[in-house]
Formats: sequence, C-alpha cells, structure tokens
Amino acid sequence: MDDLVQKAQIFRDILIAARGQGAADWSMEDLERAYGWAGYFEQAYARIRSKPQIADRLDRRLKVLTSTEASPLGYQQFSLQLLGEAKQFVDQALLQNSHLPPMLYSVVLQRCVQNMGNKAQLRKNTVALSQLQSAVQLIGHMRELLHRNHSDLFHSGSEVNNCCQVETDASLLLQFLDLHLAGSAPTQRSKAAIDRKLQEIVLQQQGWEAVLTALVLNVETHGTPSAGPSIDGESNPVCSFLLHWVLQTEHSRFIFQVQSTLLVKVAAVYFSFYKSYLGFLVEWGKDMVVTGQSQQGRTWRHRKGADHYSFDELLSRVLSLLEGPAHVATATLKSIQSLPAPATSPRKRTIWEEIFQTPQVISIIQTKNLQE
Repeated sequence: MDDLVQKAQIFRDILIAARGQGAADWSMEDLERAYGWAGYFEQAYARIRSKPQIADRLDRRLKVLTSTEASPLGYQQFSLQLLGEAKQFVDQALLQNSHLPPMLYSVVLQRCVQNMGNKAQLRKNTVALSQLQSAVQLIGHMRELLHRNHSDLFHSGSEVNNCCQVETDASLLLQFLDLHLAGSAPTQRSKAAIDRKLQEIVLQQQGWEAVLTALVLNVETHGTPSAGPSIDGESNPVCSFLLHWVLQTEHSRFIFQVQSTLLVKVAAVYFSFYKSYLGFLVEWGKDMVVTGQSQQGRTWRHRKGADHYSFDELLSRVLSLLEGPAHVATATLKSIQSLPAPATSPRKRTIWEEIFQTPQVISIIQTKNLQE
C-alpha cells in the first residue's frame, strides 16, 4: 500500500501540473505520461475495490495528501474514487487549461470524441469544457488578441482605440454570460461565480462601460427596434441577469464613471433601467439646496457637499435624456414637469423649474417640438 500511495503522489503532482501554467511547456511525451499513470491507477482501482477494508484505508491516506493544500482539481478531493476515473480527470484538467499547447489540446479533444459512445463520460466532458475557470482564461486571451488587432487597425487616436476596447470587452462578456446562462436555469453556484467575475470587471478601467455596453449590444444583436423600450430584451436570460445585476448595484458606483450618452442608450431600451436612472436624478434634485443669490441667478449645492453632485452636472444629465430618443425625451419631460408645484415667484422656484428655464432645455424642447 505504501508503494501505491507514493505513486499516487506522483499522479497528484501530474494533475496539479495539468491544471496550471506549467502545462504550456508540455510535450507529447508529458501527455502520454499523464495518461499512462491514469491508466495504471484505473487498473489498480479495479483490483482494490473488491477489497473494502483495503480500499477504505487507502482512500483515507489519499485524502490526506491534499488535506493541507489545493486539490488537484479545485473542487474535487483527491481520493480512491478519483483514481478510479483517472483518465476522465486528466481530460477535465487539460480541457479546462487554456495554457495547454494547441496541438496537445487537439489530441485531448480527439480522445474525447473517440469516447463519445459513453454518454455519461461525454456529458462530463461537456461540463468540463464549460467550466468558469476555462472560460475566464480564454476570454482573457481573446481580449488580448482582439485588443492587439484593434490597435494595429486603428490609428486615429486613443478615443477610437478605447471605444474598440470597450466594445470588444462587452462582446466577450456577452459570450461568457451566454455560455453559462443560455439554455438552462443557472445554479446558485454559477450565479455566484458570474457575480464575482462582474465585480472584477467593474473594478477595471472602463469596466462599467463594458458592462453597460454589453446590455446595448445584446439588444442590437437580437434586432430589437429602437423606437421604444425592449420587452423581449428583458426576457432574454442574458439581458435579464445582467440588467438585474446592474440595478442591484448602488447607482453612484457607476453613474459618474460612464458617459451620460451611454446611460441614455441603456435607458432607451430597458424601461426598468430608465425608471431607476430617472429616480436617481430626482433624488439628486431633492438634495440640492440654494446657497446664494446673484445677478446670474441662484447658486445650488448638494447637501452632501460633493462636487460631482453639482447643478451643472444634474443639468447635463437631464439634457442628455432630453436629447435622446423621442420616447425617452417625452417621458423625461412629462415626469419631471409633474414633480414640482408651480412657484409663486422666481425666488421660490424649485430646482426642476430652474432647470427647465435654462436656455439649453428651452432650445431642446423647441427644436424637438416636445409637448409640455
């Protein structure tokens, strides 16, 4: 038994290597060695499983091998049962590892195709292909390649390159979500994993732009008309999940990190986002107080004293909505005009009345012939 445990340690190290970056240096000889050890342990398992006492003792000793370190397969504990399906776990480890050289990856895939007669094994191999770890690694590589291509193709300045990068990231995010959400109801485990990935994305530069752009791209991809909010879009599992995730986030986390034009694009196709965004602006207006009077008019300040909650910034956000599609502009005009009661004098006007008296807003209302 001691000899078998020592050999199991060798196989454990092979599995760890099969999951890590070290697989990038593997040769065909390394691959054959991994499957050779896997075949050896499957034969050993076939002999031992008929001896319950020995099997139980060996299983306990095998589990000790990874009790103080990462498991060779992350979620799978090293055990006698694992050795009984050793080739399958080698397949899974390699299929989930984007560092494996393409030639060897093809060899592993061919092995899986040859085993397609075994439906149970095929199903497990399919699951292995869609594991989050693999998807995230592949997305990272795809992003690097696509961004490099965009940098080579476009030479019109950083603004164009940034736009291309955001759309590339958004497109890859949609593929990632579609892989894990389309076709079946997501499990709590997959939801938690996606949530962690989204949290990582929004911490990156232009991360929020990528998330919100993904919402717009997904609707455009499915051909949703631009004349009004999307009903079908919100019923799409990818749209629904991503939109719900965004709406559950505190708005101040992303409102000031993205251009208002992008927020209007999202609001134009998702009514729930529009209501939430407009509600945020209304609450913003409620917290504005008059701090002084001058020849140019009254000056306003937010109760929190934050510079980004300024009168000019709020006006800019409202202007973006009024300059947006007709259904957004009309709804915004009617919604805001229904908020304040008419003032008895200019000195008592609310901030919304003050905003609607600005030349910019008056000009938009007249130009777009919006109905008051």
